[in-house]
Amino acid sequence: MDQTKNPNRGASLQRTTSSAPRLFLPGWVPNACTLVICASAETRPKGEEGDQGLPRPQGLQGPAGPTGIPGSEGDKGSIGGKESSGNSNLPELESLKTQIRGLETELEGLKSAITKTQKVLLAPNGVMVGEKVFKTDGSRGDYHAARETCLRMGGALASPRNVAENSALQKIVTWYNKRAVLGINDMATEGRFEYLNGDVIGYSNWAPGEPNNLGNEDCVEMHQDGKWHDRGCILEWLVICEF
Repeated sequence: MDQTKNPNRGASLQRTTSSAPRLFLPGWVPNACTLVICASAETRPKGEEGDQGLPRPQGLQGPAGPTGIPGSEGDKGSIGGKESSGNSNLPELESLKTQIRGLETELEGLKSAITKTQKVLLAPNGVMVGEKVFKTDGSRGDYHAARETCLRMGGALASPRNVAENSALQKIVTWYNKRAVLGINDMATEGRFEYLNGDVIGYSNWAPGEPNNLGNEDCVEMHQDGKWHDRGCILEWLVICEF
């Protein structure tokens, strides 16, 4: 066998006695076999899924891992609202309630005083003694009618409780020259003279020989001299009210 080099490819031609010349590349081994693995072109069907295996017991827990690196500090939270003070303010609240009730009572008293003052101003010929005012509009009536007249005016039938008040009433009686009925009687118990509220009188200015209870005399009248006499309650007198 002889060889002839190909100047273009760097290959050589080999001639043999039994065949035509063949072209060989450098590094190629003559007469070597090339291995080719070919898969079957036929696709086989997939087999059935097998049964699930029996469960196995859980293995032992492994040792704890090392402590991790601490995380970064979180953002600061917002400021919460002010907490309720609970029952700590109860004494103050009770004190305020008491003050309010006191003010309401005073207000009612002022309203009543204003109403009485208005009615007193409407009635002429009055006399003031301390905080009490005695006035009359000149009307007349028996004991019960006199009480009703004074109530309608926001006052009460005059009941002198000391010398000064008795003197003030005497002035009005003298002005009108008429006897006046007082807010005093012994209707509940004979001989026990009381004010309109049921209290026993603490001051009196009886005329000599009075009270004598002649003819069932349960009411009291004042004469122009300021002295008291017990009389029957159906008579008519000058009505004087106190405010």
